[in-house]
Parts: sequence; C-alpha cells; structure tokens
Amino acid sequence: MMQLAALPLGGFRMLPNGCSWYETHHLGGCQRLAAPRAECSGWDTPKRPSLAVVVPARAVDASLLCARLAAHLRRFRVRHRLFVVNQVDSLPFNRGALANAAVRTLLLDDRLAIDYLAIQDVDRFPVLDNRSCDAVTSEYYAFPPKTPRALHPTSFAGGVLLIRTALYRAVNGFSNDYWGYGEEDNDLFLRLRWCGTPPEHGAALETCMEHRDCDACKREKTGLPAGLLGSQLERVRRRMLALALALALALALALALALALALTRPKAACGGRATTCCAMACPRLP
Repeated sequence: MMQLAALPLGGFRMLPNGCSWYETHHLGGCQRLAAPRAECSGWDTPKRPSLAVVVPARAVDASLLCARLAAHLRRFRVRHRLFVVNQVDSLPFNRGALANAAVRTLLLDDRLAIDYLAIQDVDRFPVLDNRSCDAVTSEYYAFPPKTPRALHPTSFAGGVLLIRTALYRAVNGFSNDYWGYGEEDNDLFLRLRWCGTPPEHGAALETCMEHRDCDACKREKTGLPAGLLGSQLERVRRRMLALALALALALALALALALALALTRPKAACGGRATTCCAMACPRLP
C-alpha cells in the first residue's frame, strides 16, 4: 500500500496538521474533505485495468524511457500503452496542454479502453537493477482505485501522476495556461484537493525512482523568459485568493438570505392580532 511519506525536503517538510509546509503556506492552507465529492467518486473498479502512459515532450529522445518503463510494466504485468506527445511550435513548453490534447485524442478512439493514466515525465522511471525496491515499485503503476498516486518526492502532482481516467475528466485535466516549466502540477493538485482526492505519494521515491534530467529540458528551462515561472506561481496564488473570496462571498450571501427569510416569515404565535411579526403585519389566522 502506498503511503504519504513525511518528506523533509524544503517545502515538502510535513507539519503536524498532516500537510506540507508549502501547501499550508502557499496553497490556501491544509484543506481536506471528509470524503470525496459525489462528482469525483463512485466509479466501479475494472477487473483488468488498462493503463495509458502519456509523455509530454519536445525534441527529446524518449527511447530510454520507452525501453526502461516498458520493461518495468511488462515485468509486473501491467496492461499498458505508451504515447509520446510532442510539441512542435516555438512557444514555451506547455506540459498541461500537451497532456490534455493527448488524453482527449485517446478518448475519441473507441478501440481503446483506458481505465487510468500515467502523466509521465520523459526523464523519470523506476529503477530496474535494485531488487530491494521490488516491493514498492511493483505498486508504482498499479491502478489507483481511490486517490491518484504521485511518483515525485517533492511535487504534489508532477513528475509522474497515476490517475483514473474518470477522475481526470471530472477535474477537466490540467489547466492550459501554464507555459514553460512548473506550477501546472500545483494547479491540478488544487483541483484534486477540491474533489477530496488529493494525490498520495509512492513509497521510497528517493531510492526507487530514477531521475535523469534530460539535457534538452535543462536548456529550455534556462532559456525561458525572465519572470515567467514566478508569474505563474503568482497566478496560482491569485486563484487561491479568488477562490477564498468567492467562498466568503457565498457564505455571506447565504447568511444574508437566511436572515432575510427569518425576518419575513410570519409566526403562528402571533395569533393573528399582533401588530408586527418579523417586520411584517401578522396575517389573520382562521
């Protein structure tokens, strides 16, 4: 069984409230629902689930990932298909939009029965040469029946995310608004948290999940426009603030409506002869 490890790394330092420092201070606080929302749950578990691995990329060699990951999935008898979706324009990389486009295209193909997805970075895969990891890596790409599974030690929903297709559709996938690298995973995390299904982390990710930062990825990250990533983080914060304000406004309106109804509702105790009843003339009772 996968469990959320108490990760000590930077913003992922876990606090007594059960959430990370970063979520508590930058993503609206530690918010957890007692149970998933109805629109984000209630699906049957397939008997033989089928996985689609979606790899957003641009001008990178995915042969190492395809060889390593395919070998891992075959070894643990995971029914799967691998899809690399390539961005061909000159705009900054948009991982979320690529994933959305790939999933939408796959779902239009009636020949494919895709029960769950792995939104997969091209440079991250399970180790193959460490048999002591088998107990945990055998579960990395297993079907996630309740909550998604993140396979990145310091990301809420990035690196690799295992998520059932129905839930991906319920939250409308990733936002298409994040260009460059970063924050699209935090935005998806907020959607999943609203659903009551925040991802859990796989176990032993520092030891049993290998990361080889691709050269093309590193070059593109250094060539991004100045301030792009910071502005995208600020967008997430603004969205959290807007959500908090919307919730506060909704509560205020609900309270105002309840008060108005209370002030205008006739009371039977008036007996038909009182001069006022909640700011209204009491109706005569038969």
